[in-house]
Amino acid sequence: MIMFDVLVFMLVAGSLVGLISSFFGVGACFIMVPVMIYCFETYMGVDPSLSPLIAFGTNMAVVVPTALSGVLRHKRELFKKGFPFPIKHYLYFAVPVGVGSFIGALAAFTFYLHYPHSAGIILKTLFGIFCLFGAYRFMKARPISIEKLPTPSLSKYAASGVLSAIAAHFIGIGGGIIYMPVLNAFLSIPVHMAVPISLGTMVIGSSVGSLSFMALGYLDQVKHPELYPPLSLGWFNLIAFLGIGLSSVVFAQLGPRIAHRTSPQRYKILLAAVYVYIGVRLILRGIFQLQGLVPPIP
Repeated sequence: MIMFDVLVFMLVAGSLVGLISSFFGVGACFIMVPVMIYCFETYMGVDPSLSPLIAFGTNMAVVVPTALSGVLRHKRELFKKGFPFPIKHYLYFAVPVGVGSFIGALAAFTFYLHYPHSAGIILKTLFGIFCLFGAYRFMKARPISIEKLPTPSLSKYAASGVLSAIAAHFIGIGGGIIYMPVLNAFLSIPVHMAVPISLGTMVIGSSVGSLSFMALGYLDQVKHPELYPPLSLGWFNLIAFLGIGLSSVVFAQLGPRIAHRTSPQRYKILLAAVYVYIGVRLILRGIFQLQGLVPPIP
């Protein structure tokens, strides 16, 4: 009965993940990760120092089919408006992300080995700080019309992709929350083009990241198998993947329809609001948890 409750809980969360992910061009890890952590700790008895890492690895695996579903829908919506998907911009940014994803995952594993009891909490707090910076960049950036797509620079896009992926996968997320402000505010890509590029980039980055988290986490699982929940492979859990992933792929078809009916100015404000909430929530939770206190924000 408890496992049924867990699956229902995850299916509902997955529906929100799919909708928000495909609308904003992010992995919606701010929904997935807290849900997974809660289920791992409450229903499966996973230690709080380990549950965020399993949640991060599983989150990246869920991002892959969800982002793929969303980007295919965005391509269809762009085609209806007479705009092709920007292949060159995508490849210049996304391929280097694959390299940075592995480096970031390796850095996270090394950090966990040195600080096993606080690594997950510290990584969540760092993620929150970046979200506030992302919100600031969105609010400062000038809305760009979809017709004004700049010519891509290979060196600039590649460097941005590698560094973005290292940051994203070091803190264990799909990367869209980092890719979006980089694509829109730093590389000056219109937000309605940045969203599908971000989603497409997450397919590559999160594939590499999730496989890396599985492999590196398995090295720890072999030493301490009693700490891991059932159906886990390193920092990946099949129960959470299926529970959230199935519904997220379905609902990822709805977000692009809404997104392409939203003005760039309103889109930018909505993105900034989401980032502010995520940032404040994670920073406060991290500070309180490091001190052994109950966080004030659910």
